[in-house]
Amino acid sequence: MKNLTIIIILLLVFSLQAKSFTDKPPIKWGKVDRNEFNLAPPTNDVNAPALVLCDFGQVEISNRTFYKRHIRIRILNEEGLKYARVEIPYQTFKEHDDIMELKAETFNLENGKIIKTKIKTGDIRDEKMNGDWHKKVFVLPDVKQGSIIEYTYTIASLDLMKLKSWKFQREIPVVWSEIRMDFPMPFTYLVTFQRGEPLSQDEQNNFAKRLQWLYNTKERKARIELASDNNILYDAPGNNYKVYVINNMKKKIVMKNLPGISSQPGFISVNDFYPKIRFQLYEAAGNPPPAFRPLLFTTVKDYEKKSKYEAFQPGAISGYIIYRLKTYPEMTEDLLESQRFGMQLIKHLDYLPVFKQIINDNMSDKQKMIAIYDYVKNNIKWNGQYAMYLDRDLSEAFEKREGSSGEINMILTYLMRKAGLDSDPVLIRTNDLGMPEMVYPVHDQFNHVISMVTIDGVMYLLDATDPSRPYNIIAKKDLYTQGWLVDKDNYGWIDLSPNTKSDDKDTVKPDMQNSGSEL
Repeated sequence: MKNLTIIIILLLVFSLQAKSFTDKPPIKWGKVDRNEFNLAPPTNDVNAPALVLCDFGQVEISNRTFYKRHIRIRILNEEGLKYARVEIPYQTFKEHDDIMELKAETFNLENGKIIKTKIKTGDIRDEKMNGDWHKKVFVLPDVKQGSIIEYTYTIASLDLMKLKSWKFQREIPVVWSEIRMDFPMPFTYLVTFQRGEPLSQDEQNNFAKRLQWLYNTKERKARIELASDNNILYDAPGNNYKVYVINNMKKKIVMKNLPGISSQPGFISVNDFYPKIRFQLYEAAGNPPPAFRPLLFTTVKDYEKKSKYEAFQPGAISGYIIYRLKTYPEMTEDLLESQRFGMQLIKHLDYLPVFKQIINDNMSDKQKMIAIYDYVKNNIKWNGQYAMYLDRDLSEAFEKREGSSGEINMILTYLMRKAGLDSDPVLIRTNDLGMPEMVYPVHDQFNHVISMVTIDGVMYLLDATDPSRPYNIIAKKDLYTQGWLVDKDNYGWIDLSPNTKSDDKDTVKPDMQNSGSEL
């Protein structure tokens, strides 16, 4: 497979349509042409283990957000057999997602005939990932070198503000990748096409100015100006980053003949370099049909604290509604007031017996910090799950002496505060998932929490999930990414690269980028 030094030659087809799509989907379920068994990867990917013949997705918004996907892959050699094992994650918190129409089948060319083998329903397992997520897991039957596999599914989701991204490229070559989307009234989305590295700081600032223009400009004037520019809000130099404003419109994007990229140097995820489409709700305004209410209910403040049944109660969402993309201060305030996050730090833990054992008044603040860190990492066992939100009261994890990464490091933050230290949680998107979205304030993109303690102007980043790790070193998955400091007055991005040293040789001393005034 190739790394990021290769030159990518690809074809991009972009279309906006005010009405319905007129062309047929690129593939049809169960209809495999004999010629597809002869398709081979390009010469620079001749050793690829498999080839994506087509990856076709659709995003449609009505009473739910429906993600439809149809994938067809040809297995080229023994190494490619791993692609017969499929995992489909979905969110289970408050029955957020429902998976429907899941089916899979294998095609083999034998004696000139195409033999089809369907997967049995009983061979599809449901596995728990953490408190918020499960996954469907299955292995396609009768797969061997030369087989073609395909599977399709639909996820009915309560996603509205931040939709699932679409990645065109993969670690194996892709012949055809297509995403179609349908955004009806009253929803306005920012649709971002990104190829290559994320925006530089200067480019982020330029885009923030354009977004501020959209906030400040009257709707009619903004629509006229955007329409004259093909609905483009921002186009970065180099044509690697475009943001479209889409409302009451259908859209299709196709990319063809993409080489496989499976590795790149350093800790940065290769996913950051795949061409992708990202969706962010900018505004919902108007009198929506009653069927849209369950989706719109997710925009209500404190939604996470409310019962799922409240979404369907009369008056939950009625009449004229308006939602607009939150600012960074609003996002931070919501996190601090969330029962599954910030409010946990003001609840009671039975910490005094622990403090009597591990700290005393003669200790310096730094000694107290190290003692508390050592206690948490050695006495509260990590269950192996990364999580940002808490599935239970922090006291339960403290009493049972086990928990997710979020629970452990929120306990750490709580104890630091009770010891009189300046400590706040830092949200992390582990580097294996790629860089976080830094342009828009999106809180649900994070999957991990660490703790920051400030002593005499030195910022210490602590992750107590590993009992073998000293206080002045954080995990590799925490590095080479950006973290969001959740503090009412001093929120902002923290660069988690080991670029500077504190008085401790290996301590990461982060650079702060306060983003509170961007929007």
